[in-house]
Amino acid sequence: MQDAKTAVVTGAGGGIGSAVASRLAADGFQVFALDLRFAEDAWSEDPNRERIEPIAVDLGDPSAIKAAFEQLRARLTSLDALVNCVGIMRRGDALTISEQDWFDTFRVNVDGVFFTCREALPLLEKAGTSAIANIASNWGLTPAKGHIAYNASKAAVVSLSKSLALDYGHLGIRVNAVCPGEILTPMVEQKLRDNGLTEEDLAKPIPIGRVGRPVDVAGLMSYLVGPESGYMTGGAVEITGGLWS
Repeated sequence: MQDAKTAVVTGAGGGIGSAVASRLAADGFQVFALDLRFAEDAWSEDPNRERIEPIAVDLGDPSAIKAAFEQLRARLTSLDALVNCVGIMRRGDALTISEQDWFDTFRVNVDGVFFTCREALPLLEKAGTSAIANIASNWGLTPAKGHIAYNASKAAVVSLSKSLALDYGHLGIRVNAVCPGEILTPMVEQKLRDNGLTEEDLAKPIPIGRVGRPVDVAGLMSYLVGPESGYMTGGAVEITGGLWS
């Protein structure tokens, strides 16, 4: 199978990753959607459902990532795009965050992205021109108080993306980090509930006047892995509604 463009999207079980999988399928990609679990009705209403193949993978386990890509390499001759949306958030400052929360944050947010990129690179190279887009966060550029592990992990994703862009640009592989602000994902909705806040509270400091949606980020991802962004690599692109800009 290589009649269609191909893409791997990690963290595709919900939130931004699910929206990215839908958008790339609409763009004509055959999408391999990787995550640990998926809702039973994932993409059931998506008109491009036949272009999305869910694959259950523990994205915090390098051996599981390797096994998944061994299966993909047996089926594909090349890969056009990789979008890493996998991520977790554990709260706390240096004295309050647990060791396990620190380790889990880096295992998923950094190791998961790194090992997925490493496994994908040989397939991406064979495409001739290809692209990686990694979800970081604007907190990886401007840290938020009380989120030391998340901030540091997302800063690492920015640096990882820039390093990959430097090392593999000569092979036709472009790599960018995407740094969202407040996007209404299940993770953010949980944060609102934990703090007794509403979406309207979250929107107050945002210049554009609203909280972002996963489809907003999916549109940016579509651009970054598409041909019109062919001179963009090594970037950390913010999508924040103007917050902190």
